[in-house]
Amino acid sequence: RNTIFVMQEIIDICAEKWHQDQVEARRLFHGRGHFYPGYENIVVNWFPPFLHIAVYGEVNQPFLEKLHQALLEENKKVQGSVVQFRDGRRTQTQVWFGEVPDEHVVLEGGLQYLIAPMRNQNVGLFLDMAHVRKWLIDKMQDATVLNLFAYTCAFSVSAIEHGARMVVNNDMSKPSLEVGNRNHLLNQHDLRKVRMLPHNLFKSWWKVRQLGPYDIVIIDPPTNQKGSFVAEKSYSQILKRIPEFTKPGGTVLACLNSPFLGPDFLHNQMARWCPRARFVEMLPPHIDFPDRYPERGLKVLAFTFS
Repeated sequence: RNTIFVMQEIIDICAEKWHQDQVEARRLFHGRGHFYPGYENIVVNWFPPFLHIAVYGEVNQPFLEKLHQALLEENKKVQGSVVQFRDGRRTQTQVWFGEVPDEHVVLEGGLQYLIAPMRNQNVGLFLDMAHVRKWLIDKMQDATVLNLFAYTCAFSVSAIEHGARMVVNNDMSKPSLEVGNRNHLLNQHDLRKVRMLPHNLFKSWWKVRQLGPYDIVIIDPPTNQKGSFVAEKSYSQILKRIPEFTKPGGTVLACLNSPFLGPDFLHNQMARWCPRARFVEMLPPHIDFPDRYPERGLKVLAFTFS
């Protein structure tokens, strides 16, 4: 495809989303969804007023520079831009325009979240889960929620904002949970409703059980983290424990972001290890994250525990 045509297509996609909303954080262009052959390595994020471009693997440098300049010309409200070059675990982040702070507060669903635009790999908020947080809103009133692999607690922030009685956040990373506390404070939440468990889940089941049972259980593990979570081995260890800490009629959200394991993996694992869980629905990908091969992307399956 003609590179000029493709570039204009990318700019038009970004411009349309900017026209819809200049205020909230969102994915502007999702090359990783394989709808733009040859440009699978480029994604563009908007963390107002900053542009964040991530490049996975090799990319045509002149094309990237022209695209960056065109985006700046398209939106004069951009105050700074970051380009992040990702090659496996190795990441190099460069400021290409203006000044970009180490920390910045963005809005998602009207709530405030702290991000670190210059941080390697993840900035602190997973935009592809925004629609899942929205899907859960109606279930949160007076609910007790277990948020496993909580990271910076975006699910927890949304839950408390929409009426949850208590949220228990578990993650091995104490610094991530500390950011989670700051996210709650940004939104003037009562921290007495929030519990942080900075422990290895597989060695801390008694703490999880002690604070339950739960109306909503969110399982959102890393894709594959050596030493802490490998889906083929670790997911079953969680699912077989669900009866120990989930209320009858409770909602279980099982998430998986692996290109090698499709939704059948979660169906089969749940059927084997927690047969009392009834499948309800598979949530479609976020509208900003279209994927030609959805079975390779983020899977979010909802179950009811009986």
